[in-house]
Amino acid sequence: MTTEGQTPQPAGPIRPTPPGSGPTREAATEAAHPSVHVVRARKLLYGGLVGGVSAALVCLLGFGLAYGSQGVASAAFAAGLVLVFYAVGQFVMVLFADAGARTLMMVSLGSYTMRVVLLGLVLLAYNNNRADWPQFVPVAVFVTTIAVVVGWLAVEVFVFSRLRIGVYDTEYSSPSERGDAE
Repeated sequence: MTTEGQTPQPAGPIRPTPPGSGPTREAATEAAHPSVHVVRARKLLYGGLVGGVSAALVCLLGFGLAYGSQGVASAAFAAGLVLVFYAVGQFVMVLFADAGARTLMMVSLGSYTMRVVLLGLVLLAYNNNRADWPQFVPVAVFVTTIAVVVGWLAVEVFVFSRLRIGVYDTEYSSPSERGDAE
């Protein structure tokens, strides 16, 4: 209960806020703009998608001309499968772009291993059950899978080579200069 002219007091003890613990202008800017690591990961994702989709279009056209609608369906199935697997993997990398080096390495290796194993299992299941899917041309499925992976990776490597990543090494100082001599 307050009387006129008084401000309400919070319940419980008042704890002073340590300097620098409240929201800062830098924190607001970071929330509004992604970090340089996230931007780089997104560039790799988009570049890979461009390469993968380009390879998929070439395969769709080639197998469409060679095998008709069955070739197009086969190439579309394989291209869609690869593009989804790689896009999910790169999206995971975007999500963890700001993580520490060890965490990022574990996530990237785990994600890559899972994607390769799952893609291999799907292709193995298809290969073992080809008779159940007569609408697909096996050569179109496997060639498109390889072509889209190569297209994705080729453009991703190209984009990576164009990223501006600063390297800052500290000047060497011998142990005796640092005072670490024994």
